[in-house]
Amino acid sequence: MSDVALLGIDWGSSSVRALAIAPDGAVVDVRRADDGVFTGTGAFDERLRRHLGDWLARWPAAPILLCGMIGSDRGWVHASYVTAPAGLEDIARSLAAVPFERTTRLVPGLSFASGGEREVMRGEETLLFGLDELPATSIVCLPGTHSKWVDLAGGRIVRFRTYMTGELRAALLSAGALATAVPQIASRDAFLAGFEAAQSGAAPTRALFQARARRLLGTLDPAHTASFVSGVLIGAEIAAEAGRPAPIVLVARGALAEEYGVALAEAGMRHTLADPEVLAAKGLLRIARRAKLLAN
Repeated sequence: MSDVALLGIDWGSSSVRALAIAPDGAVVDVRRADDGVFTGTGAFDERLRRHLGDWLARWPAAPILLCGMIGSDRGWVHASYVTAPAGLEDIARSLAAVPFERTTRLVPGLSFASGGEREVMRGEETLLFGLDELPATSIVCLPGTHSKWVDLAGGRIVRFRTYMTGELRAALLSAGALATAVPQIASRDAFLAGFEAAQSGAAPTRALFQARARRLLGTLDPAHTASFVSGVLIGAEIAAEAGRPAPIVLVARGALAEEYGVALAEAGMRHTLADPEVLAAKGLLRIARRAKLLAN
């Protein structure tokens, strides 16, 4: 049996991650690049060949399964949204075919509508189907450019909510009153100060201006601006999700895992941590198996 059953591609708006996935879901090899759907200039077939490189010859029988913004209206092939509530079977039967030199499919996005509320996701659904042994009803937090909070029940994605936390942070720190040319240094104290400002009941726009005022008055080091802004935005996000049943499953790594972990603890919301790369591999493999893309 080949040591790789599937070549999985998590292709987002700003980066791409290629995973060589073993039959048990383990990651045999991984390649990452800052070559997102929105940063390139089309020619997705050529770019995919470049990212996979010698993998194509090394594992000639492994099909390819893509997920993320590569399936958006700005991606390679537009994969229509599956309507939530949805389970693994709904996703697997809705894969889109991709014109490539071997069997290649693309995972659709997910949509949700209730009253005047409208939500969409692409890529996160794959991570969610990689989760193991969840309670019958679970809440999952997936931080990122557009953070998602997802309600799962009986192995199905029931509903979800999106917060533009990461995108707003980047925009605020790159231009305007909160931007600074001073190199940024992570500060737990500044993060907690921002978090507390968000929890005070003030509107997020007012809490954010505290970064400007405190810098001018000497109570916030300009090098800690990013940490303060993160504290405000993450604090506002978590305040909106307060009261969710514990424990929250936090899908993150690195700085995001640390900041969200601190914020959840401060809010008294118990959580467990899951690695997004591990979940991506397992989720892609499960979708491929349910769609009968694999020989076994």
